[in-house]
Amino acid sequence: MLVGKIKDKIGLLVLAVAGSFVFISLLGSYITAFDAFTVELGIKIFDRGYTAVEIPPIGVIRAKTHVLPLLFSVRLKNIDLSKIEEVLQHTGDETYLNKLRETAYEEIRIFLTRLLSLAFVGGFAGPFFFSERNIRRLLAAGLTGMLLFGLIVAASLATYRIEAFLYPEFEGIISAAPWMFGLVEETLFHMTSLGEQLQLLAESMGNLYKQVEMLEPLGSVEGELKVVHVSDLHNNPAGMSFIRQVIDTFNVQLVIDTGDITDFGTELEASLAAPIEEFGVPYVFVPGNHDSPRALQRLQQIDQVIILEEGQIEVMGLRIAGIADPASKESGMVVAADYILDDCAARLEQLIAAQDQPPHIIAAHHPRIAARFVGQIPLILAGHTHRFTIQEEEGSVLINPGTTGAAGIRGLQTGQETPYSMVLLHFFFSDDEPFLKAADIIHVYQMESGFSLERRLFGSAAENGSENE
Repeated sequence: MLVGKIKDKIGLLVLAVAGSFVFISLLGSYITAFDAFTVELGIKIFDRGYTAVEIPPIGVIRAKTHVLPLLFSVRLKNIDLSKIEEVLQHTGDETYLNKLRETAYEEIRIFLTRLLSLAFVGGFAGPFFFSERNIRRLLAAGLTGMLLFGLIVAASLATYRIEAFLYPEFEGIISAAPWMFGLVEETLFHMTSLGEQLQLLAESMGNLYKQVEMLEPLGSVEGELKVVHVSDLHNNPAGMSFIRQVIDTFNVQLVIDTGDITDFGTELEASLAAPIEEFGVPYVFVPGNHDSPRALQRLQQIDQVIILEEGQIEVMGLRIAGIADPASKESGMVVAADYILDDCAARLEQLIAAQDQPPHIIAAHHPRIAARFVGQIPLILAGHTHRFTIQEEEGSVLINPGTTGAAGIRGLQTGQETPYSMVLLHFFFSDDEPFLKAADIIHVYQMESGFSLERRLFGSAAENGSENE
């Protein structure tokens, strides 16, 4: 009987600990704001004692700072560029710095209190879900989970060595590594005051994220209709800010997105497309293989979004025909086989043949679908490859803008920086029919030279341009 009681208590303890760890792992992140910076604090159990600092989409720098198997993480979620200058003005104000210090301590206390509460709830819920209904035993299980987790955190903090960041590890854009190393080293070890640390951080991050703010109007080709072609945002909020900046700077009237606005096709990711509501222009979206029915359902709730899953529409005098990537019908993100893509192209071809007037533009995510219409349609837009291309073939202009979201998390896994990119299209009208006069290729490099602009002229504009050279 004694053995049975011991087994029962051990079982209760195991369920309490497992429940606590599961709740903390799933719900442990905490988002908070420190003036111009919004960050996400996180913790993971059964890691190797690291602290990680992530600055999307640049990379992650981490160091083995403590003994116990916890991962402490800080992830930059957003920078309010309008507040950067305000922060810099107050870096010498001791009252401001004290308030900021108190705010930071308070937010950390809230984070730790939240974690302990989750540990208690998880410890309570673990046995409860396995038919334990004795309230005293459940409360004891909750307290056990909270106490154990508290001891692990306390031991981690007791053994914490910030000096470990003198020997960090880095994953991300290779050219960004020296900048990340230098920022961490200067901030943690060479700055003697919070004011100096804050000033360095604000200036460094402000300069980095202001690259898209440097765009200036070109002005030499003022088309009657300006359309921006974007693709492959892959859930990168900075890409959304990039689009907004281009719309405002160049007075864009229409956006055409050739897919992969999300990375995993979740409804939560699609909700990050909410800034589209503030663009103030129609947003034609052709789903890609990383989009899903749930993501499309969320996008449909945004008034400006026109989801072109199959068929032909007319927007602002442009007839646009398109078809969704077949993978967007499910949540698997698997690239469809060539014969399936060919079937999609054939179906779109039949739909176009049934129209009274042919389209001015073909929009598809996968270039294989789009290539079917070379020589048939004047302008063909695609995405998917994350590589910019623009070419003229058999009377058609084929454009792939690359990736407007710098490939999302995949951009961190390449050996060189992936730029944010898009193409600004200038249309003129003749007898109420639009024709493409020019395309401005815009690339934004965060770690290299800021941004680059390149113009391509078409038709008579190209001939006049060559005569003037």
